[in-house]
Amino acid sequence: MLNLSFDLRQLTTRAAFYQQFAAQSDCPPDFGHNLDALWDWLTGGMALPATLRLQHYAAHQADLAPVLALLEEAAQSLAGELRLIRD
Repeated sequence: MLNLSFDLRQLTTRAAFYQQFAAQSDCPPDFGHNLDALWDWLTGGMALPATLRLQHYAAHQADLAPVLALLEEAAQSLAGELRLIRD
């Protein structure tokens, strides 16, 4: 099982999140660093099952809201194969 962890106090931009996500999930070098690429990797490329720990979820910046919404949608779509832990 793949375990990823993100400190949302330190990742204040989408670019920072994508960089950290790519490094932790072994994305291919041509990962697009955008919402479409994130969705494609989560739902078709990344090894599953996986757990994403979103530390300091309540402190996230507004810039991350679309990313977090996409993660929620992907977790629902993947029916238990992708687990989000918000703390």
